[in-house]
Amino acid sequence: MYTPRQKILWFAFSSRVFILFLQAVTNALVPDHDANVFISPEDPTLRKTKGDVIVDIILGGIKRWDAQYFIHIAQYGYTYENCLAFSPLFPLIVRYVAYILNSILGSFLNFHSVLLISATLVNLLIFIKSADVLHRLSIRILRSECRAYKSVILYCVNPASIFFSAPYSESLFALMSFYVMYKCTENETLRFASIDITSSLPAAFSMISRSNGIVNLGFILYASFKNVIERTLPEIVYKYKTIKHRLILPFLLLPLFTSCVALFLTVVVALIPYVMVQTYNYFKFCIHSDHNLPEFLTSTEYLLPGTAESPWCNSSLPMSYSYIQSHYWDVGFLKYYKIKQIPNFILASPIIFVILYHCLSYIKNNLRLCCRLGLKDNINDPVLFVYIVHVLFLCIFCILYVHIQVSTRLLASASPVLYWICSSKMNVGPMPTSDQNTINEHFRRIGIGKRIPSHHLSIANLEGVENMYSKWKTFIISRRMPDFTSILIQYHTNSSHMLL
Repeated sequence: MYTPRQKILWFAFSSRVFILFLQAVTNALVPDHDANVFISPEDPTLRKTKGDVIVDIILGGIKRWDAQYFIHIAQYGYTYENCLAFSPLFPLIVRYVAYILNSILGSFLNFHSVLLISATLVNLLIFIKSADVLHRLSIRILRSECRAYKSVILYCVNPASIFFSAPYSESLFALMSFYVMYKCTENETLRFASIDITSSLPAAFSMISRSNGIVNLGFILYASFKNVIERTLPEIVYKYKTIKHRLILPFLLLPLFTSCVALFLTVVVALIPYVMVQTYNYFKFCIHSDHNLPEFLTSTEYLLPGTAESPWCNSSLPMSYSYIQSHYWDVGFLKYYKIKQIPNFILASPIIFVILYHCLSYIKNNLRLCCRLGLKDNINDPVLFVYIVHVLFLCIFCILYVHIQVSTRLLASASPVLYWICSSKMNVGPMPTSDQNTINEHFRRIGIGKRIPSHHLSIANLEGVENMYSKWKTFIISRRMPDFTSILIQYHTNSSHMLL
């Protein structure tokens, strides 16, 4: 019998295998759509073996759309200006893992195929780790093992699952985002002035994984603000009122000073990689130089490095992302509101509606708490406030600015709130055969000889004995839902996989 964490890790793995199998089948059966999008130029000298053909048959279906950019960057670097819209951390990881794999597979496969295998393996491992971190975060925030477990299972079958397995940065960004949130709830090690300075590392990595990673700094800033208001200042006031010598006041303010210094250092460390990337972009594309690219990469209409011809280079703060999104993809305020985009709005509407409805309901039902910015309240639990604000901001930003169909994968990888909402709405009762005595008997039968831990019992009751022995069977697949809302969530997650 598996523990809840083991079930989660195995199901995360099984769901990735199923997604990859499904994309291979659908890629073979459904003809490709010519969308007139970027396709990485192929090196004419690149050899192709039977092994490369097999890799393309198995994994070729995930090498579409933005995946073309990520594989291209991993193989050739930032050869064109439009590539700067894609952050470097994921392609760098893929490239260096591919170097290792190439020493083993290089005699059978070309480097392009090795890169595709590398991207798949990297995302497989990162996704499993992201599910584990989400589980720990959910237990800490929701204070319910059962709800946390359901949330992670729903994460594994979320509607944007294909993007978490394809050569996209969604899995990496989800891992870093969840880890920032988790570190901001820590109360233990490596803390300075009640700020966990190690939270700067996942925050830094999230910012060079996806552009919206900079929003994750909000969790660090809010955690510091909340600590100062709820702990530091009350302690200073209390000590000031109780001590006899008022001249000691400057020493009482020392914790406030150290909190500010710790916050400053944490933010600076988090921003360093992001600033380095922007500096690299500027010197590569805004300073005249020879690009030294092979001929097959230069036969293109895209702007090459070293030309110094792009308008963003002359900005007072030369950052490429906004210009490139607007120039190459027409991204901007309400620019996507066109009649022909109605199908894409319909595609994105379920996740946007669920998040908007429940976030606004939370604000309505906790208006006093929200006015207090989530600070301590004798009536309500303030712990969800910052997560609601975060996902609501991202949701509104998606509606107003981005290509609306992107919002599904953006929101699914940036916030756990969607999974927490759906887990609270899935009313999955205990299995009739999963009572305490039955489960404990199974534990004794396999030689453990002790009662199941009480905090695991709710999961065993949810899944039943049969599912707890399976690496891939979970309630989302095997259970019959008792009400319409639960059925709708189950149908939407399962049908999303079938439509990939």
